[in-house]
Amino acid sequence: MKRWLYRIVQSFRTGLPEEAVARTARATGLVERSCEIGSVPFVWNFLIGSTQSKGSVTKVQEFYKVFTGHDAAYASIQQWITPELKQLLLEMIGHLSAEVGATEHALGGRFDRFRDVLIADATDCTLSPASFEDFPGYSDDHAGAQLHMIESLASRAPLSASITDVRTDELDELQIDEWVADTLLLDDLGYHDYGKIARIDELGGWFVNRLKVDSNAPITDELERWPAGAISLEGNHLQDVLPDLYRSEIDAQARFNTPSSESDSLPREFRLVGLRHDEAAPEEDAPDADHDYHLYVTNLPKKWFSAREIAALYSARWSIEILIQESKSVFGLDEIPVRRKDAVECFMLAAVVMVLLSRYVLEQIRAGLGSARKGPIEEETETQPMAFSQRLQWFSTDILEMLAEQLGYGWEPGKVIIEGAIDRNVNRYNLTERVAYGVVGSRFTDAGELATLRPG
Repeated sequence: MKRWLYRIVQSFRTGLPEEAVARTARATGLVERSCEIGSVPFVWNFLIGSTQSKGSVTKVQEFYKVFTGHDAAYASIQQWITPELKQLLLEMIGHLSAEVGATEHALGGRFDRFRDVLIADATDCTLSPASFEDFPGYSDDHAGAQLHMIESLASRAPLSASITDVRTDELDELQIDEWVADTLLLDDLGYHDYGKIARIDELGGWFVNRLKVDSNAPITDELERWPAGAISLEGNHLQDVLPDLYRSEIDAQARFNTPSSESDSLPREFRLVGLRHDEAAPEEDAPDADHDYHLYVTNLPKKWFSAREIAALYSARWSIEILIQESKSVFGLDEIPVRRKDAVECFMLAAVVMVLLSRYVLEQIRAGLGSARKGPIEEETETQPMAFSQRLQWFSTDILEMLAEQLGYGWEPGKVIIEGAIDRNVNRYNLTERVAYGVVGSRFTDAGELATLRPG
């Protein structure tokens, strides 16, 4: 085990070199050279301590003390969880995203015409009601933060992450700019906006979006020819013909517009695709409507992808669902125990860093075994990366121990164990014994004795 653990820890250090961590910590203003807490051991213990099951500042503190032998106070650890730490974590996400992307292969085949295939999504994290002022939730007694991620389908890893309160519209966080050129975006209904997809089209990007079940775009042309007597779609609004259709798929050109939109790009014509429920890939959010179709809008031409392939392509969004599940179930994103805004954001970003670090280490291990070949996307996203992350988490304290040894620190948990077993109620027990034997003195109200009591 030591041999493989050594290789895993070496990959950790290659992914986040200590010199780069220390340099970036200084550049972001997180730490001054004279600070008594070391930036490198702090970062490693924060990443692992905050993403444990029931991770907390206390766990970070205890890990740091075991790792370095330095009796760091809780307040000292707290003082490091700042906007500067958030910036450092964002820098790590950018760095690791580039590193993971550099070790991956292109998707291949017809995907070679795209620079990448990107998937955007967001997930809610419930917080303590005490965080309501910074992260207002869906009701007056609920606080919640939302993590927005963009995943690369080529690398199966997040490219970027941002955090808002849950009331922020997902669409507001997806800023369409020149970065979409030659890129295919797969977006769900949370990002549904005709002005947005028109902007993607103008900038030379590609998209496949789910359409709302009540979308009623006027159809301007049919791209699939049907036998005489079939219901004609051309010249009709979508909702006028959908309830009467029985064909397995719809492939047409339609005009999309939002009357209230101020976009100069609308109205605009795009390809409209529909697949009957029993023909489409299974989806948990099957539409509840008076028709039997999953509907999509895309600017991908029919000569590139058929209607069925458009639906199958959209189902690749399952990849980011697995990524979110991994962040929550493996790296603690489902339970954010801290309350301060800076701490909430840092704990959430630490989960993203750990996902990326896990992807990076997995690729290094695969390459070392002599096979970096990818399996099918469905197999990749549902099994190997998440299973690997789970095992890294199971043995995270072993990883920390070897990191401490390699970085020239000790690893002595005994002192922390003993300190945690110290009885903080000794004085209270003494007072109880004095009551039992009738020796409570006239100076009972001394501050020292009152300190052992609690209201109620």
